[in-house]
This record gives sequence, C-alpha cells and structure tokens, in this order.
Amino acid sequence: MATKTLRVDYLTRVEGEGALELDIAEGAVVGGRLSIFEPPRFFEALLRGRDCTEVPDITARICGICPVAYQMSAAYAVESALGIMVEGPLRALRRLLYCGEWIESHVLHMVLLHAPDFLGFPDAISMAASHGETVRRGLALKKAGNEVLRLLGRREVHPINVRVGGFYRVPSRAELAPLAATLEAAREQAVALARWVATFPFPDFKRDYEFVALRHADEYPLNEGRIGSSRGLDINVADYESAFEERHVPHSTALQSVLRGRGSYFVRPLARFNLNHDRLGPGLEAFAAGLGLEPGCRNPYRSILAHAIEVVYACEEGLRV
Repeated sequence: MATKTLRVDYLTRVEGEGALELDIAEGAVVGGRLSIFEPPRFFEALLRGRDCTEVPDITARICGICPVAYQMSAAYAVESALGIMVEGPLRALRRLLYCGEWIESHVLHMVLLHAPDFLGFPDAISMAASHGETVRRGLALKKAGNEVLRLLGRREVHPINVRVGGFYRVPSRAELAPLAATLEAAREQAVALARWVATFPFPDFKRDYEFVALRHADEYPLNEGRIGSSRGLDINVADYESAFEERHVPHSTALQSVLRGRGSYFVRPLARFNLNHDRLGPGLEAFAAGLGLEPGCRNPYRSILAHAIEVVYACEEGLRV
C-alpha cells in the first residue's frame, strides 16, 4: 500500500510551537504525529525546595495568556496539603478572577486564532478587513477580561496578587464597583460574538470521544470539583495519578496524557459543557441549544461554540459575584 507523508513544519495561530506529520494511504489518514518542540521548562524541578507560598507566583509564569489556571491550581493544591479551605467572599473573588481569564483567553482563541480558519483568511488582520466590527468586539471583550485580571491579580499578565489562603490585597468595594458596567457591556458583546460564531460553516463530523472535565455539585466548575468523564469516571482530584498516565514520546517535548486502560480523551470547553451544561442555568443552556450546541455534541469543530458560551457564562458569573 503506497503511503505519503504530509509535513507542516510550523503550525500557526496556536499557543506554543508545534509541527504536524500525517501519513496518508489511499486518501485516508493512517497515522499522525503532533510535535511540540518548544524547550521544556521543568517547572516541577524549579519548585523543589522552594517555600510553598512561592508556588502560585512561579507557576503563573507557565503561560502569559492563561496564568490564572496554573496559579489557581497551585494555590488549591497547596491549600489542600495544608488543610486550608478558602470560602465566602474570597472564594467568590477567585471565581471572578478566573472569569476574567476565561473572557480574555477564550476570546483570543476564538477571534484571533480560530475564526480565520473557518472563514478562509490567513490571519486575523486579513479577516478584519471584512469583519472589522467583530474583531473590534473581540478586542473589547479581551480588554474587559484583562481589566478583571488587573484589578484582582494586580496586573494583566502573570498576576501576582493570589496567595495561599486568599489574596495579598483585596480590592475595595469602590474599586470593584466599576466592573459591573464593564461586565454588563461585555455580556452584550459576548452574546453578539456567540451568534456570529454560530454562523460558521461547521463540517459534519463526529467522533466517539471520552470527555473529561471537572464536575461540581452546585456550579459550573472553574477551580473546584471532582474529575469526571462521559464514560463514568468520578474521582477526587487527588487521585488523578491513579486514573491517568503521562508518557514521553520520541517526537515531542510535551508529555502525552492517557486514561489508564482506556487511551486518549477530550478536554477543555466542549468537554466542560458536555459534563456541566445543567450548571449553566436554563437561560444560557437554551441559548446554547439555539446556537446549535446541545449536550452530547461530539463534533470538535463546534468546540468554538463552547468557548463562546463560556464567555457569556463568565460575564454572567462575574456580574453575580
């Protein structure tokens, strides 16, 4: 059987540095390798011997676009080890901080990285010539999310205000009050952006994924919950290594994670939506259905819709806080 290999040496519009190789035989893909070739940064080794209070600030440097994800994971891990439970207004403000990151990070992904592929543009700058209002809307949403990070994290990139047990400094009511108007405007922009995304030409494609995400008893999960899956997995976060295995592969510097005895799995907003759609509230769940995103969606192309719904949710949750 004759085969050929398609090589893309540099993937564009992705976070990080990567390449892709596909083996094709008789018009079908029979093998594929995603290579991450940015240098390893060894954060696990960097943390050894450091005071536990330093961990949130160090891990925030893992990513400039989604530092809160790493910072919150680190803070909750240390707090769990020390038997500390952050509750009440401090917990609510942490959700607000995370909402800010979802807004700016999701919108960056949707408008600047992902949308050009659907609409046939080489980049977002070219796309702006035909979709200028939407690109401006996306940039305004990103600015709103950054404002939340600036206020609660004390800066927009690699925030420095989260500490074990809460925050180093909590904003005053007067400082927080203007965020209401910011988030009200952001919600309107997020709804309009979601409706725009719903018009994309989504290929008719489905795959039988196992979706994995946090699942919380009472709320749409950001920081807390149990690890669940669409095929019955339900474990404490502390038991992660009992169910998951991280492997080295020769063609990539990034570890690959699999479910033990089950193989690969699907994460991020589409997985979160599929496992937690009933935590969005009836209004937002109906809005998602109206856009063509319903529970059990297995079309990876529609994951951009899940991003859009989470941006609307982040605005609403931020307003609630």
